[in-house]
Amino acid sequence: MKAAKRHAQPYKSEFLSDSSGFTLIEVLMCLAILSIAFGTVYQTFDTFNRAYTTENVVAGVQQKTRNGVEFMVHDIRLAGLDALGTAGSGFLEAQPTRLRFTADMNFDGDVSDPFEDITYRLNGSVLQQTNHLGEEILLDDVTSLNFSFLDVDDNELIDDTLTPPQVPAGDLVDIKTVVISLSTQRPAGRGD
Repeated sequence: MKAAKRHAQPYKSEFLSDSSGFTLIEVLMCLAILSIAFGTVYQTFDTFNRAYTTENVVAGVQQKTRNGVEFMVHDIRLAGLDALGTAGSGFLEAQPTRLRFTADMNFDGDVSDPFEDITYRLNGSVLQQTNHLGEEILLDDVTSLNFSFLDVDDNELIDDTLTPPQVPAGDLVDIKTVVISLSTQRPAGRGD
C-alpha cells in the first residue's frame, strides 16, 4: 500500500486573519481624525474656561464695588450729623471727584475728633478714604467717579465756572442729595 502523500500546510491560528495589520495611511488617517476631535474638545473647553474666568472677575469686581459704594453711602448719610446742634458739622468740600464732610459721631457736641472728618477722593484710578486712620484705599481700578450734589428741588449745585468745579462754600448747606456715579474695570486675569 502506498501511503498518501500529504502536503504540509502552514499552521494558521484561528485568531489571526489574513490581514497583515494597519497600513501607515490608515494609522495617519486615524491620528488626523483624533487630532481634529481633540482640538474641537480643547477649543470648547478653552472657550468655557475663559467665559467662566471672565464672569468670576466681573462678579468679584461688582461685589467689591457694591461694598465700597455702600460704605460711602453709610458715611455720607451721616454728613452733618449734629444731635446737640452745637457741632457745626456738614459738608466742607463738594467737588465732582472729591467730597469732605464732618459728622458728630460720638454726640459730644463738636467735630474735633479725627474720626469725625471724612474725605473721599479719586486719586488716579484709586478711590481713597481719609479718616482718623489716615488715607486708605477703598476701591482700585476705578475708571470714573462723579459726585453730583442736589438741593431740595433736585437742582445741581456744582458751579462749573469755579476752578476746580465745585459747590460754592455758601451753598454747601443746601446739599440734600449726593448722587454717586462710579465705574470700575479690571483685567479678566487671563493674560491676554
